[in-house]
Amino acid sequence: MKVVIVGAGNMGLAMAKGLKSSGFSVTLASRANPKLQSLSSEFEIEIIDDNYNIDGKNIILAIKPNAFKWFANIINGKANLIISVLARTDLEQIQTLNSDAHAICLPNIAAKNRASINPYMANAQTDNIEYILNGFGKAVKFDSKAEFDAASIISGCAPAYLALVAEAISNAAVRSGLKTNDAKAMTSGLFTSFATLINDTHPALIKDSICSPAGTTIEGVYELEKAGVRSAFMQAVNSSLTKQRG
Repeated sequence: MKVVIVGAGNMGLAMAKGLKSSGFSVTLASRANPKLQSLSSEFEIEIIDDNYNIDGKNIILAIKPNAFKWFANIINGKANLIISVLARTDLEQIQTLNSDAHAICLPNIAAKNRASINPYMANAQTDNIEYILNGFGKAVKFDSKAEFDAASIISGCAPAYLALVAEAISNAAVRSGLKTNDAKAMTSGLFTSFATLINDTHPALIKDSICSPAGTTIEGVYELEKAGVRSAFMQAVNSSLTKQRG
């Protein structure tokens, strides 16, 4: 299947790499810029001018949200489907673009590794939307805007929260005597091994299974609870959600 990704930023490029490795034919479409031309050896390139034909195309819209009006004003024809990954842009707004099917999705940059979790809403029942989303991760459909907004924070924003955790753990390891490269490798391995646990075990049970009476782990957990880490993460999700709905 051929997919046209409109926008060649970090997210657009991540999806392009994931889709290509899944066997999709990927075109990157954008206004002319040096970065786009540098990608011509890896992807088909399409320059967007002031009269862009979307007729029959499978489009992923990955431009900046403030460029949406520009895109809406320059297109002609009717797309096969349009999937928007624009933050703070609802399904009703995307439906103003001429297409047989519309969807909104907020993936994350793990799409480049085909590992993004992709919450989405759609106005039509079409296997092609989910097929494309599964090409760079795992599609999860939601029927209400409230659920989608909450899920989108977990998929799109929470990786940045976890990046802070990873950086803190790695820095702490260096402070404790590990070389920087070793600290990075240990932290990466930690997240890889934790992912296998969280797939089928409740987080509380993971914690309880590691903490022994008067042990070393519970001492660290106690310090984290004293610092309010749990409430800080909950507030971070709430703040991002408020911004998303704003």
